[in-house]
Amino acid sequence: MSDTPPAELTYEQAVEELKTITDELNDGLVDVDALTARFQRAIDIMEDLDGRIRRARAKVDELAPRLDALSGSAGDAAAPPATERDEPF
Repeated sequence: MSDTPPAELTYEQAVEELKTITDELNDGLVDVDALTARFQRAIDIMEDLDGRIRRARAKVDELAPRLDALSGSAGDAAAPPATERDEPF
């Protein structure tokens, strides 16, 4: 079991450790004496990952209107004006 606080793990490291713990718990590979510690570690990692996902979602929700505004104005500026050659016969 890692002693590294979940917040100091990369997202991938945290997910991998959580997968390892859940596999151990599901397969009954955890010693009874270590069961509570492994279960607590899994909960700590899950809470940290949930917080990261919530913060990322909030940031995306905050930035999305800016992207929409840029896409709308960039789309207008990027499109050349229609000419007679562009018109169908």
